Amino acid sequence: MSPEIPDQLWKKATSTIGLIAVRHDHGVNVMSAEWSYFVNKDPLYAAVVLSPRARSRELIPERGEFSLTLCSEEQAELADFAGSFSLGDLDKTSCELIEFGTPRATSTPWVGGGLVALECVLRETVPFPVHTMFVAEVVAAHLPETARRPLVKHGPMHTLGEPVQRTAVAAAAQVLPDGTLRVAATGPAAPGADVWRVSLVWADGTRTDLGEHPSAEYGDFLVDLPLPRDLPPTAGMRVVVEREGAKPGFARLPERSARP
Repeated sequence: MSPEIPDQLWKKATSTIGLIAVRHDHGVNVMSAEWSYFVNKDPLYAAVVLSPRARSRELIPERGEFSLTLCSEEQAELADFAGSFSLGDLDKTSCELIEFGTPRATSTPWVGGGLVALECVLRETVPFPVHTMFVAEVVAAHLPETARRPLVKHGPMHTLGEPVQRTAVAAAAQVLPDGTLRVAATGPAAPGADVWRVSLVWADGTRTDLGEHPSAEYGDFLVDLPLPRDLPPTAGMRVVVEREGAKPGFARLPERSARP
């Protein structure tokens, strides 16, 4: 595999398209921002990354605030339009696809029709070699009356597909310094009893059952188990975690000496 970085590698990533609104001396500018993210939970922060061509890159520090609408799949035409023209070309707010909502906590209106519209107060500006990131605290949020689906940028624009159905357990295991076996796993919800079955599997396929155990607080699995006193060297040994309705998950154990 070549170590060279291919052109437009960043298009391999996926994000929800955002519409940024920011005031200027003669009105409001609306632009599309492919790189729009939440970057902190509590307090809730959002960030947008803008290129040198974006006029909003000059306006946001001047105003100290902006609104960010995360686009719904119904807004593909608006996202394309808002990203194709600059404030220097014309006033884009004459487009009838743009409907502003009234702000509650700032002076900046927000574009309706999205997944959520956020009123944001600028907290930090982060310069990169070419682009600039604006990190802002979300001070008000506006949700639609009915849930919407996101407009996703992954190269071209996409609608969101069906949820991924998890079908297998993923597991890891580690022998702690005191000889205890720690096992962690995630997997789909079980159709029956909410338990996880743990076993040791030797190189020849022989199994040692380590019992059934309940889920942890958030539905995943984390447990410390005593290993058998007569445990032989673990070369080629695996831990298997099983859950009803899912393919089992396997974890490798590093080789260690038998217990005295």
